[in-house]
Amino acid sequence: MKKIAFILALLVQFVAAMAQNGAVSQFEGRWWLGILKEASLPINFTFSDAKPVLYSPMQSAEPMVATKWSFDSDTLRISHKATGLRLVLVWNAADSSFDGTFRQGALRTKMHFKLVDTLFSIVRPQTPQPPFPYSETEVVIECKKANVTLAGTLTLPDGAGPFPAVVLVSGSGQQNRDEELLGHKPFLVLADHLARNGIAVLRCDDRGTGGSKGEVQNATTLDFADDAEAAFDFLRKQKKIDPKRVGIIGHSEGGMIAPIVASRNRKVAFVVMLAGPGTTGADILQQQNERILQLDSIPQRLIDCRLDVLRTLYAAMDTMAADNYESFTTRLCEERTKDLSADERKSIGLRRGDAIGIAAQMRLPWMRTFISLDNSVYLRRLRCPLLAVNGDRDCQVLPVNLDAIAEATGHRAQTALMPGLNHLMQHCQTGATSEYMLIDETFAPEVMQLITSWIRGLNEN
Repeated sequence: MKKIAFILALLVQFVAAMAQNGAVSQFEGRWWLGILKEASLPINFTFSDAKPVLYSPMQSAEPMVATKWSFDSDTLRISHKATGLRLVLVWNAADSSFDGTFRQGALRTKMHFKLVDTLFSIVRPQTPQPPFPYSETEVVIECKKANVTLAGTLTLPDGAGPFPAVVLVSGSGQQNRDEELLGHKPFLVLADHLARNGIAVLRCDDRGTGGSKGEVQNATTLDFADDAEAAFDFLRKQKKIDPKRVGIIGHSEGGMIAPIVASRNRKVAFVVMLAGPGTTGADILQQQNERILQLDSIPQRLIDCRLDVLRTLYAAMDTMAADNYESFTTRLCEERTKDLSADERKSIGLRRGDAIGIAAQMRLPWMRTFISLDNSVYLRRLRCPLLAVNGDRDCQVLPVNLDAIAEATGHRAQTALMPGLNHLMQHCQTGATSEYMLIDETFAPEVMQLITSWIRGLNEN
């Protein structure tokens, strides 16, 4: 009897396996793509030999065959033991997509997988390819004021010169001279375009990145402004450069740094702000938080709760010792979210662990300085021409900053709101940061052409 029962059990398992394999036969050879937003990481999966196979193409080309999986009542469960990854996804036949949760370690987040043609790969058609109609020279710049050494590339158009020139200044976070992000190299693309149009370009690795050296942990926006000014002074002295036609182009935080330098250095011939702030860092961060949460379809009452926490924290920052940030922030989050559910607190990043993370950010000198800096102060001091450009779908530095820039400069600045563009000056769907990597375009051509035409127009006057 035991032998018969054993055989029956095996038969039941076999029938169940066959039914499961039959159910997933519709998925065989098809591909799905999801983006892990917390890490801007693409995750693919497909079915091969009736088994789910996972890929993380930005990390490795190796497949991750599911060690355990099931498909029952339209719910797909996948586990991969070596990475601790687990997916629980519900099949939506209407659009051939899966929706559910991703788990790995302490991370648990929602994910949407859409049907795609093949494995995700980075396509960046605008990345320049040789041969080039210009020269590139590696340079080293000593910033003695802060004991910083900057490594960079000077791009010179063909010809005798002297040429107009620009220094490119990157956004927040340490980035290389190409402002490389998610496979995009916007400063490389922009430098190529400008050089082809007769404008020399100097772009440098940020201090502590690539070939550049210097203290980063305690550095602030004001320190990075010193670095940018050293690069500007260096560029003016180079052969084939017209020292009276050298300006600064800054993106994001670089759009704050450029006016800081130009407000105190009258030799700066012009400034271009790409998605640059027109107000305080505190305002920028609150606008950014609100818009990003709106794009995630978070109810406004919950968004207002997070904004209230941030406003209170920023207001208390100047009178509070850094050692007290964690206890203050933790109490503040608990108090303001006491009537919210656990899922609601998670959706706006105000759980206890989130509060500790916010406090850790607030202890950074860069963050405290950025929050208190008011770019309108420097904009009011500008005497050189200014071009300010924003994408109308920018969710990091919102288009409203163009109005603040115009007002601060007495409406002397030329402002341009570019339709359909995000913070990276890419054509996009919504402007959400999760789209950056999925967009093939690196830099909208119309923005590069606007910059070129504007600089040329200055030189003709």
